Amino acid sequence: MKNWLLTGGVGCGKTSVGQILAAQMVGKISSFSADREVSSLLTESEVIDRITEKFGDDVLAYSDGIRGLDKHLLRERVFIDPGLRSELEAILHPRVLVGLESQRAEMDASGKELFLAEVPLHYEIGETITADLVIVVAASRAMQVRRLMERRGLEEPIIEQILRSQWPIEAKVEKADVVIWNDGDEAALEAQVLTLLRQHWHDTNHRNP
Repeated sequence: MKNWLLTGGVGCGKTSVGQILAAQMVGKISSFSADREVSSLLTESEVIDRITEKFGDDVLAYSDGIRGLDKHLLRERVFIDPGLRSELEAILHPRVLVGLESQRAEMDASGKELFLAEVPLHYEIGETITADLVIVVAASRAMQVRRLMERRGLEEPIIEQILRSQWPIEAKVEKADVVIWNDGDEAALEAQVLTLLRQHWHDTNHRNP
């Protein structure tokens, strides 16, 4: 089983690239999303307890009597205070990595041909995840801001805080095995993904059956 890692800047289109790859490799690919894993973790009682210990009970939220977290308030706090962000990452990141490796092992045993891990903070956490190919999805800063405003409804001050908390996209591009530049339309993005598959999947498999 090959292991590819998908990373890049916020608002650059990593998820879209993953969806195109999944559509092109139906039945052969298993995809892991660190963001989805975090969303799941934030509903777990143990994680909620750890977070409220660090952040206080005011980050709690209740829906239909079910205890949860006020993710909007949590996001605001961690991007304003780097110390709190580090506290949250210390709670979540080890659990995300455990989930990733568990799914990787399960998919390898099941006979999948490609494991695709979407990990936005791959470089920020020290490149701790093993991969045969690291794909960076990049876009201009102006495009990142525009997408975050239009698609996620974020305001510019919080967007700037989020961008400052991540590596500059130029630094990620320099370390990548493959770069997909996503400032254009969906057709341009798909064309780049198909080129990626041709160069790093089909051709490689043909040379090494």
